[in-house]
Amino acid sequence: MIGLKNLIDNVDITVLNAEFYTVGSEWNYRGVSNPYSRIYYLTEGSGTIEHHGRQYKMLPGNIYLIPCYTTVNMSSEHGFTHYYVHFTSRFQVGLDILTMFDCNYQAPLVGSLIGRSLFERLLELNPNKELSDYDAKKPIYQQALERTVQLDQDKSPGEILETNAIMQLILSAFFRDYSCPRLLNTMHGLKRFEKVFDHIHANLDQPITIPQLAKIACLSHTYFSNLFTKLIGTSPLQYINKRRIERAQELLLVTDKTIYQICGQVGIDDEFYFSRLFKKTVGISPDRYRKQQHITNVR
Repeated sequence: MIGLKNLIDNVDITVLNAEFYTVGSEWNYRGVSNPYSRIYYLTEGSGTIEHHGRQYKMLPGNIYLIPCYTTVNMSSEHGFTHYYVHFTSRFQVGLDILTMFDCNYQAPLVGSLIGRSLFERLLELNPNKELSDYDAKKPIYQQALERTVQLDQDKSPGEILETNAIMQLILSAFFRDYSCPRLLNTMHGLKRFEKVFDHIHANLDQPITIPQLAKIACLSHTYFSNLFTKLIGTSPLQYINKRRIERAQELLLVTDKTIYQICGQVGIDDEFYFSRLFKKTVGISPDRYRKQQHITNVR
């Protein structure tokens, strides 16, 4: 498992927003999807989140995870008080760990080291990362990203290490019963196709063919496709399309580029095909996604 340890140790975790906050019944949003992940830890009250085909009743005593690029519905009848953390957790190749590994999205705190004091310490290490504007008509991602880069420049090595350690401890709760054989398959795939992933990530704005990737992996076309699907759990084409749509989601949020321009930046020439693929993946059209996210501000 040395390979796994090296991989996890090199995950770059960036805390974008963190705060202890109380929401009311106005906490009611549908079809939310963002390039960052969320963790919720309630201390009072209750809420409901729906994603990955399941509904989770949020209550004190558990922590809850919403991975990046996940479409989620959220609601609360009477409101709740909670710690929230918005973050990214990426490998060197640009992939987010939560898009590569399936995990639990609800984890009990009983018997763990995770609790209120840990979240309080996380806030101490990451001051001034509250949402700066609670106007629900304004987007938050780009502003949070820019402010985080600025704030993190002033952190000491000790603060960076401690922040990462706390986030890794919190995330570990969602992987407690992760299947070892499945994990080893994914790990082997990440190592076996490292150059393939690097090529895909660096060339999402260009045409990428399976024969091209097979050549990089020094394998035949058919064998490469079969092995990639077996180890990664998805076909090379499906993987490429998922990465393209994730890049498009980010561009829709942080730029004013037209849908046609974004198509070009994610390597898809046909705007109609892009829109159809985006809707199939995200659940709504690119135009609606941009408008919906620009009127949604979620803690």
